[in-house]
Formats: sequence, C-alpha cells, structure tokens
Amino acid sequence: MTNIDPEFYYNSGTLLKGVNMPDPDLIISSNCLEIYGNNVNDYCFLYSKETLRSFRFDPNPQLTTIGKYAFYNCAKLQQIDLSMCTKLTIIGESAFSYCTSVTELFLPEGLRYIEKNGFSYIKIQSIEIPSTVIYIKDYGLGNINTLTSITFKEGSELRSLTNNVFLNDNFVEFKVPESVQEITGTFANSVLTLTIIRVHQNNKYFVSDNFAIYSKDYQTIYAFAPNSTFTYEINPKVKYIGYGAFKNAKCTSITIPPGVTSIEGWAFATAKNLKQIKLPPNITIINDYCFYNSGLTSIDIPEKVTKIGVGAFTGCNFLKTILLPGNLTDVGGGAFPPNPNINFTFKGDSQIMIDSQMLIMAKDNSSISLLLDSSATSIKISSQVKRIKLSSFLNKQSLSSITCDGTSELEYIEDNAFSYCTSLTSIPYFPKLKEIGILAFYQTKLSSQFIFPASFTYLANNAFSEVTTLPSVSFSSTVSKLTIQDSAFEGCTSLRTVSFDECTCDIFIGQNVFSGCTSLATFNVINRIKSIDSGSFMNSGLITITFEGSKTSFDTLPSMLFKGCSNLNEVSIPNNIISIGSECFSGTSITRASLPDSVESLYSECFKGCTNLERVDIFSSCNLSKVFPGIFEGCTSLSYISDFTSENLVCHNSTIYSKDFGRVYLHAPACRDNYISFDRRLNSVADSAFINSAYIEIVVFVDNSVSSIGRRALESCIRLKQISIPSSVSSIGDNAFINCISLKCGVLFQNKTQRFVDILTSSGLPKTSLVACQAFSCRPQQILNVPIPTILFTVFILM
Repeated sequence: MTNIDPEFYYNSGTLLKGVNMPDPDLIISSNCLEIYGNNVNDYCFLYSKETLRSFRFDPNPQLTTIGKYAFYNCAKLQQIDLSMCTKLTIIGESAFSYCTSVTELFLPEGLRYIEKNGFSYIKIQSIEIPSTVIYIKDYGLGNINTLTSITFKEGSELRSLTNNVFLNDNFVEFKVPESVQEITGTFANSVLTLTIIRVHQNNKYFVSDNFAIYSKDYQTIYAFAPNSTFTYEINPKVKYIGYGAFKNAKCTSITIPPGVTSIEGWAFATAKNLKQIKLPPNITIINDYCFYNSGLTSIDIPEKVTKIGVGAFTGCNFLKTILLPGNLTDVGGGAFPPNPNINFTFKGDSQIMIDSQMLIMAKDNSSISLLLDSSATSIKISSQVKRIKLSSFLNKQSLSSITCDGTSELEYIEDNAFSYCTSLTSIPYFPKLKEIGILAFYQTKLSSQFIFPASFTYLANNAFSEVTTLPSVSFSSTVSKLTIQDSAFEGCTSLRTVSFDECTCDIFIGQNVFSGCTSLATFNVINRIKSIDSGSFMNSGLITITFEGSKTSFDTLPSMLFKGCSNLNEVSIPNNIISIGSECFSGTSITRASLPDSVESLYSECFKGCTNLERVDIFSSCNLSKVFPGIFEGCTSLSYISDFTSENLVCHNSTIYSKDFGRVYLHAPACRDNYISFDRRLNSVADSAFINSAYIEIVVFVDNSVSSIGRRALESCIRLKQISIPSSVSSIGDNAFINCISLKCGVLFQNKTQRFVDILTSSGLPKTSLVACQAFSCRPQQILNVPIPTILFTVFILM
C-alpha cells in the first residue's frame, strides 16, 4: 500500500483534499481529522475514483469527519473498513455513494451520524450498525439491493427511522431498535421482501403485531410490512395513519376503522392490488400522493374533506369514477390522472371547478391544478391566476401555446408545471412572477426571450434545462436575493445572452447552471453575483468572460467552471482570487494566463488540455504556496512560465520547485531546453512533473540526490533519450516513463538489484532501455554495470 503524499494534506495535515494518485491501495495519515468533500464536482478522491481499490489508516487515526461525496463513485473500491476510526462521528452526504464494488462495510463505535445517501448503491449483504449511531438520514443505507440482513448493536441510540433510509433494500425481517422515538412508514420504502416487522422489547414508544408498527396506545399506525398479508384490518383504536404506512403493500383489502381522522401522505401509494377502499367519514384532507399509483378503480371522497393534496391520485390509471365533496376548496397540482374520460361528480357546491378547457382550477381563478385534456394545443388562462401548481401541464405534448386574457397576476410556477411539453413554444409575460420550480419548463420549445420581472426571487434546479430553442434571458430583480439553482439552464443550446444588468439584489448561481449552453458567447460577472458554483459554464460557447472591476464577490474560481469552453481564448483572472479549482480552465483555448498575486493554490488539472496556452506569468510578489499534479497536463504549447519566488515556491527556467529546491513540481511542457540536470538538493520529483515535456532529451540526477520519482513524472517525454538514476532513488511511481518512445536504451542506473529492475520496468521502461546504448546490438546482452559519474553530459546545472 502507498502513503498518500503530504501535498494532499492541508491545515497542518488535518484536512485531506484533492487526492490525485493512481495507486490502487492508499494509506491515510493518522493525523487527518477530515476527508474533504463539497459536491459532485469537488471532493477528495475525484481524481482517484477510477483507480482506488482500498484504503486504510495509520495506527490510532484521529479522523472525525468524512465529508460530502468524499469517496463518491469510487467504483473499484472493494471494502470500507472504518472500524479503527473510533473518533469518527459523521459520514457526510453521498460520502460512499456509488462505490458499487464494495461488498464489506465495517463501522466504528463512536459514529453518530450517517447523512443522506451516505452508503447508497454499495453491494454489501449485511451490516452491523454501531450502538452510538443517532441518525441515519434519507437513503443513508438505501439502494443496496444486496442487503438482506441489518443488525443494530444492543444499546442502540438510534432515535429515528426516517424517509427512505433503507430504500430498495432486500431484507425480509426488521426489528425497530430500542431508542427509536420517530418512525416514518417509508423508512423501508420499496423493500418489497419485508414480511415481518418487530419492535425491540425495551422500546418505550412502539409495539408490533408482526405485520405493522403502532404507537404504544394504538392511536397511530406507522408502518406495515408490504409482503406480509393480502388482507389487513387496522386496529380499531387507530385515529391516525402515518406517512407511507401502507406504501407498496400487496394487500387486496385494507379495513380502515371509522374513528380515523387523519391519513398522511403516501399512505397507500403503489398499493397496486388495492381496487376499492372505504375512507372514514371524519378525515378533512387527502394528503399528498396518498393513493399515488395505486390500483383504485373508484373513490368516494368523504364530505368533510376540504383539500386534496399534490399528486394524491396521480398514476391511478384504472380510476373511472371520482365523487368530490361539496366542501372541497383546494386541489393540489397533478392530483388526478390526466384523463378526460374520468367521471367527476361534485356532491355539492365545491370551490373547485372543471372549466370548458378541461382545466381543474379554483372557482375564483386563483390557481390551476391540472389540465385533463392531453390533446389540447392551446390554453388561455385567466389573468387572475396566481399559481400554476405542480405538474399541472406535465407531458402535454400537443400543447403549443399559453395565452392570458389580460395582464397576468401569476406569482408561482411550481415543479414540473410544463415539463415535457415538447411542442410548447409560446407563453405570455408574467410581470409579478416570483418563483419557478424544479423542471418547470424542461424540454419545452420556448422560442422567445424569457424576461424575469423585478419581483423574481428563485429559479429551481433544471427549471429550463434542455430548452434548446430559448434564445435569451434577462433578470431585473429588485428583491433582497436572487437564487438560481443547479443546472437551471443546462443544455439550452440556443441561449445567446444572459443579462443581470438591471438586478439590484445579491445573486447566487449554483452548479452547472449554464453548462452546455453552446451559443452563450459572452458573460459579465457583475459584483452583485455573490457566488458561482462548480461547472457553471462547463462546455458552453463562451468566447469572452469579464469580471466587473477585475474583482469578484467570491475568492475561488470553482472546479470545472470553464471546463470544455473551447472558444474561450482569453481571460483576466480577478485580482482577489485565492484558489483556482480542479479543471477550472481545462480544455479552453486560452493562450496566456497571468496569475494575480492573491492566488495561493492551483488545484489538480486546472489548466489541463489547454493546447493553445503558450505562457504563464507569475510574479515574485505572489502568494502561490500549493500546486497540485497535472496542472498543465496536455498543454503542449506551454513553453514559458515566468521566474518567481514566493514564500514556499520558486520558478526557474519554466520549472517550479519548492523554495529549497528539494522537490520539483512541474515543468512547462513545450519549454525548448533539451537537457536538464539537478543538484543534490533535489529529493523528489512530483507526480506528472514533466508530463508531455516534448523537448527534453537528457535528464541527469546526480549521485546521492533524488529519492523518489512520482507517478507519470516523465510520461510522454517523447524525445527523452538518456536518463541517469542514482542509487539514492528508492521509489518510482506507476507510469513514470510511459510513452517515452525515444528511450530505447541509455537508462543509466546504479542499483542493479532485481527488485529495482522490476521497479524500473513497472514504471513504463522497456527492458531494452536498461542497456547502455553503445553496447546495444541485436544479440541478447547483459545489463551493464556502468557507473554514473556526477557530470555525465554537458548539461544545464540548476544553481
């Protein structure tokens, strides 16, 4: 196994971040307190996810936190053994999600929190959950379809079983631990194998009849084992049916006692065998998704019901008859299947109506809940409508235009409102609009400028994603804050202009917001933009990016911000930027980069693949202190990096070293020097230090100097013909000399042990290269024991 290099530790070795090592088996320092993670584009093992097979810790690890996404998608990782980490308290969101080869998981006593998606999509068969764990958040151990056995250690302090904790797992029995005080019926959502559900004998809050979990007083039923029985009669004492209690139940008959007054959301969702059910007379609300995707053929909603929640009967495709009460005042978005053939009957003077366009809406015209007619091509909405509810027009593929009968009062467009309306080209201006929900206009064909009014505050994830015809958008918000969430305009390939010039508020831009906007040529980052997250302009058509006053209101250019912007050939980095994130400018066409003095860190591959980059200017007044591997990988035109000296680094002849010249970090790939020698101060060559250095022909490490040569250190040095390797070298990283196609002979090395010869060949050197050139012939030769003098060639000597 390989110790993780010191350069990947921060804060005096307590924070592990940006690991970029191809070694499959890594050792984490015992001094590390936190393994970094931020989001799917910025986490600790992002650049090792393709190679990491195992990790372990030095003795007595001090680790307390594994951050969000820290090991996300490390698909070759086989085991997670945290048992030594007795100080570990929190495993962050998606920390090990999609580690799809993991078959063993060992958690330590002392662990307190497993956050959302912490271990989702791994492949373990069993797990023992430490007694100290207090919370497991949504999907924390979900989507593990191999998981058949869950054991809570005696004395478990787990306080709650929340939504989707064990989603899509595959266990048959479950016992509620002794300290659990809160249960959501969907804690084992879609565990269709669950047949027996019990409660620990010491639990003070719940009881079980092996089929279901009740409160001690039987007032509430919380959860039901979906594979337990085909018929079930709820205990007659019950007044409340909990959230998701009978979700996925295979029952054909469920008897609800007449005393029930409340049925929570998702209670009977996806109960596909349930054709009929008699609702108790005293309920007042049918909550969100209560009967979603169930097998109901008809439903008589009791007279006291005043509200039917979002998606309450959505997906009930066998529904033929719905009796609605006269007291009904509110219908949530997408509450019913969009089927004009359903027989709706109002039993009284309801505040809800179905108009001539087959719109279910409030009688006062304040809201629209659902369009029943999937064949409608145009809809005229009342100017009085203030809210278009969730999924109201979802998947209406014939709908081409929305008009308004006057100046619109619309304030809210909820999630999925027009999603998949693939013919929708025209909507009116909404001068009072405040919020647009998730996927609201996804894959529509809006073809005119979308103007966001002064009142606008919030644009949700993917709101306009893949609207490939949208030409421009403008914001003029005068509210306190404008938030644009992740991927809001991702894939809007016709989007040419985005304007915030009339905004007077603070602006916050999420991840990948303009990713894939290939027609977006210019963007001005005004000072009111307080944050831009990773990948916001990735693979866009940017030619020009400007920063108001050459400064930003944030101090980091995040990872992948301009990745793949192949038209971007010039950028002036703001003079207050402290760090440039991983792959920030990767694949752009910039020809010159000038780093402001404020920059302290250059993260992995931040300029990777910038094939037009010719020079980088860094000044001796700079604060640059940390550079990561592969920064200029593939920058085949980069011939010049200016000389500078900072507190920790020095650049000499386009080569960056530690200030004491003990470590060489990188070399300009197109620098014309064809020979280079290092004196005895050099101790190590960093990963990828000379990668793609096309002109180097001779490298000399003098006696008693370098001890380690990093991974890919001289990869693709295609003209390299000779190199001396002194006996002081003890380690050479994988692929250090891979694709050095001219190095056919002439590798001079002092250590002739078989072990070291094996190290040389595993680093990418062919065996023929280990033979002295003057002795090489077509006949088999022994490796010559040629001594390496201190001065072998006429070379440039680093002073």
